[in-house]
Amino acid sequence: MALNWIITVGAPVLTQGMSFQVSYRKLPSTNWVPFLPNPTTNTFTIPNLDENGEYEAEIKTICANGEASLPIYHNNSLTPPTVILRWNDNQGNEDRTCTQSSCNVNIEIVTTDPDQLITNIDILKSTDNGLTWITFASNQAAQTFTDDITMVGLNKYKAVITDITGATAESNVMTYKGSSIVNVDHNPDVFINVYKADSNSHYVAQVKFYGLQVSTVDSSNIVKVEVFAKFRAIGENIWFQTTETHIVPAPTPSLSLNRQFVYGFKDPNRYVGTRDWNGADSAYVEFKIYTSSGEVKIITTASLNIPWYNDYNQAIT
Repeated sequence: MALNWIITVGAPVLTQGMSFQVSYRKLPSTNWVPFLPNPTTNTFTIPNLDENGEYEAEIKTICANGEASLPIYHNNSLTPPTVILRWNDNQGNEDRTCTQSSCNVNIEIVTTDPDQLITNIDILKSTDNGLTWITFASNQAAQTFTDDITMVGLNKYKAVITDITGATAESNVMTYKGSSIVNVDHNPDVFINVYKADSNSHYVAQVKFYGLQVSTVDSSNIVKVEVFAKFRAIGENIWFQTTETHIVPAPTPSLSLNRQFVYGFKDPNRYVGTRDWNGADSAYVEFKIYTSSGEVKIITTASLNIPWYNDYNQAIT
């Protein structure tokens, strides 16, 4: 297959009446072959060359008044440019985690371009674990770029370079994620219902919650919710605690959940005292949200109630 050698001359940009005077040779020959007619655009093609050959082109700019510039030289044996990204503070590329309310991303762009082929650098960003990429900075000129992120979320960055032939190459991917990839859109209201089974005994009838709303920011699925609840029954200093698990039947990135965990009548494991109910203290509820990416989000609710009933059926409603 013949080689069609595409040459782009960056400067000067040709205007009306200007052209390039081009000669080329196949190395190691010293015989220069004129390329005619003179190109009048900054990109032109020398066709039908030996695809296994190495060529050199001598290019002079011919001004509108006929004067010729000093020559410049192009070689078809060019080294493709490359690009890598690394942290500006330690030149590393390790994944980082933001554990504060906000963090600053500062990334250095390192290119290798011995033949000065790069014409454009774009910085792309993904917030859904690389499923989609948007342009964060186009035609990047500076050797570094910055971004401000929060402790919730997943942020990935990569560079894409374009050379004079239109070919592109991508860098490595840099990752700076928040300490959590789970958003708590609404904290639930939690109830631990106590009932009086007879004149002298009290039991927990159920743990229930309403209005839990959570979502992931990396498109991973929520697969499980665990609820840990405990309190101290004041009357006889009896501690109650339990861990209940809800398996999400159809894992999803966004979950809205109400759930009841009902216990049997006079369940001996739910016994909390014989005396008249004097209330509870040291109450605590914790939720663990599990995702398919391995994230475990721990949240505590601000709304916890421990109501008392003298009827079991009322207590399990």
